[in-house]
Amino acid sequence: MPVCYYLLIFAMIINPSLMISKKYRELMVLPLLLAVGVVVAVLFGGCNGSDEVVDGPKLLENGIRSFNNNDIVKAFGELQQAVVELREKGDEDRVFEASVYLAMIYDQIGQRDQSYKILKSTEFRDVPNYKDYSSQYYLRLMGYYKALFDKDYVSAEQYTRRAIEFSRQKYPGDAAYMYMDMANLAEFYIMSGKRDSAWLTIEYLKNQKPVEYDLYLSEMYYCIGRLYFSGQNMDSAYHYFNKSLKYSRKYNAFDNELATLDMLSKMDSLTDNLRLYISHRQAYDKLKEEIKGNEIHYKVAMMREQHKIDMIKQESEKSKMIFLLTMCVMFFLILAMIAVFVYIYKSIKTKQKMALLEKQNLDATVEMERLEKELLQLKIAKQGEMLDHTYKENLVMSMKLVENGQEADKIKPLERVLKEMDRNFIKKVEQQFPRLSKNDIRLMSLIKIGLSSSEISNMLNITMDSLHKSRYRLRKKLGLASGQELEAFINSIE
Repeated sequence: MPVCYYLLIFAMIINPSLMISKKYRELMVLPLLLAVGVVVAVLFGGCNGSDEVVDGPKLLENGIRSFNNNDIVKAFGELQQAVVELREKGDEDRVFEASVYLAMIYDQIGQRDQSYKILKSTEFRDVPNYKDYSSQYYLRLMGYYKALFDKDYVSAEQYTRRAIEFSRQKYPGDAAYMYMDMANLAEFYIMSGKRDSAWLTIEYLKNQKPVEYDLYLSEMYYCIGRLYFSGQNMDSAYHYFNKSLKYSRKYNAFDNELATLDMLSKMDSLTDNLRLYISHRQAYDKLKEEIKGNEIHYKVAMMREQHKIDMIKQESEKSKMIFLLTMCVMFFLILAMIAVFVYIYKSIKTKQKMALLEKQNLDATVEMERLEKELLQLKIAKQGEMLDHTYKENLVMSMKLVENGQEADKIKPLERVLKEMDRNFIKKVEQQFPRLSKNDIRLMSLIKIGLSSSEISNMLNITMDSLHKSRYRLRKKLGLASGQELEAFINSIE
């Protein structure tokens, strides 16, 4: 933002009257829009300090891909983050998927107690994503753990049968997983002593068409070997245990391989075959150490990954805290700015209203004075008209009395009427023109009240010629120019 805008804002704070100008208000639009843009960017830009937004579904997708590529550690980290992000968004279907895959990772590295713990805290969901096998994995693992940890073979059978039925409905063209579940079911039957049910399940499997992914054969042959071993048919048991060992090594099914080697070494000890016993026992011990070492390796690697995730989480929480504090500060600053601008705006509006009211009051006062003046002038004019009328009536009456010779000496009507004239007029005339005689003032008074020349000559009992001479002498004394009218001059004296 240019420095001039900051100076403008500062100037407006110092001198709020600037905001009155439309020009300055328009200039404020740009910085205000920029400020709003900054706030929006901060609010929606996230607080993780990176340009890439953490996406839960993408993390889940990447985690499943890493798991299928046997990159266990990477898959663990991605799935752990996916669970957190998806749970925050309330995406329970994907949370279920991620949790099941985490359980599978723990199962694969030998931490089956942790795997079982995850599954027990996860409610089964029929995930609508049919390309994913998380629902089937859940049922298979729960059946296995019910037998392994709880010795609850009834529940183990129930979960496994649900897995089989799930495969038939959801994946009719993919029989490999169904065969694996049926092989597990056969083993549960053996554990619970249901030999006949185990044989029926195995016979069903043996009659099915071969599939490309035939890992289930390792489990199936192991179960057959167990059944023959329990029936004291050592040759057949030995044969099927070796077949199970073959398929276990083909698919790196270390648990099946370890269990098969254990059974073979037991059979070797029973048959006093020392050479094979040593071979199988050494292979068993070596594999067990490898499994244990592999388990420790993955455990350490996953602990490091978990530590990394925890650090990322701490940094995220720290960033969120800083973000929230920043937002709080910005919020209060914005509130303060709004309050200041509202105060300034209201102050300006108040001043404008006061100025308008003062102007209106002043205009009203002037108008009132004008009206009063006009009223006074009208009153004075009315009074003047009344006086003039009275004067004229008195004068006319006096003239008639003079003409008739009635009471001429007693009442002296002319002097009486003149005395009733506006004394201020006579006083002003005497002050302005001290050289005037009483006759001059009398003549001016008669002209002032609006008498005609004939009326004045009759009133004064003089001829018109004498009146003209008196008017001429009066003009001289008043100092009037030749073109200036006497009546107008006399009427101008207030």
